[in-house]
Amino acid sequence: MVITISREYGSGGSEIGHKVADQLGIPCYDKTVNELTASLSGFPIETIAGSEDKTSMGLDYSGYVYGYGLFSANHFLPIYDQIFIAQSNAIIKLAREGDCVIVGRCAAELLGKQNIPCLNVFIHAPLDERIARIRTRHNITEAEARRFIRKNDKARANYHKKYAFTEWGKTQNYHMTLSSSIGIDKVVKIIIEAIK
Repeated sequence: MVITISREYGSGGSEIGHKVADQLGIPCYDKTVNELTASLSGFPIETIAGSEDKTSMGLDYSGYVYGYGLFSANHFLPIYDQIFIAQSNAIIKLAREGDCVIVGRCAAELLGKQNIPCLNVFIHAPLDERIARIRTRHNITEAEARRFIRKNDKARANYHKKYAFTEWGKTQNYHMTLSSSIGIDKVVKIIIEAIK
């Protein structure tokens, strides 16, 4: 039982992932993926932490990952490509070790390519709710929150396009798309019912 959570920035997707995991009694891997990636690759955790919102402008290296199934880091690749490969190793390792929830990092597409069964969920929310959540979290103005959301959503879309070869947020790429506007706890309940 592996559940992947993709999410719009500020939609509460990470919180939902952790609550689903808590209620099912399984681990949730969010920032933990960064720690495992650091231990497997030797990259500083600070560099890894920011990699989901960045992509290299380097070569198309799909053969290294999807074409040939090779997950060994190639030191001639740009650093964010190397990090993605190391992170892919970490995610596959975690999913094969047991039941879990994995938040972000192209997990749905990556595990699908490895034929690891999972329930893929996308969490979204109206912009005004996302702005309110980000303002509270970071204590910033509405204009700053709006810019922050636009920047992070664009980065995640680019990350998916380069590394997962899919369109981020497109409903056909997920088993479920849910709006957190119905309530975080209701979304958690729906996901758990789907798993059951």
